[in-house]
Amino acid sequence: MTRLALPSTLDLAAATSLLDTLRAAPGDIVLDAGGVERIGVAGIQLLLSAQGTADGGGHMLTIEAPSEAFCTAIRIAGADALLADR
Repeated sequence: MTRLALPSTLDLAAATSLLDTLRAAPGDIVLDAGGVERIGVAGIQLLLSAQGTADGGGHMLTIEAPSEAFCTAIRIAGADALLADR
């Protein structure tokens, strides 16, 4: 299992960097979203894509301890599937 802390700002630049990290991660992934203060559309798209890729490969992508800012942005974007267990 791979554990990663998401950056405080998950914008296009951060999503591009995170993409490479996620691609290299084997198996299940746990993302700590507790420090996220701002997330853009590119970040949300990346997380949705990563979740779909994990599911398709028989793995789990789990969002752990999401900040209020993270939860609010995810809900506004209609990406509630990322918060399925909340």
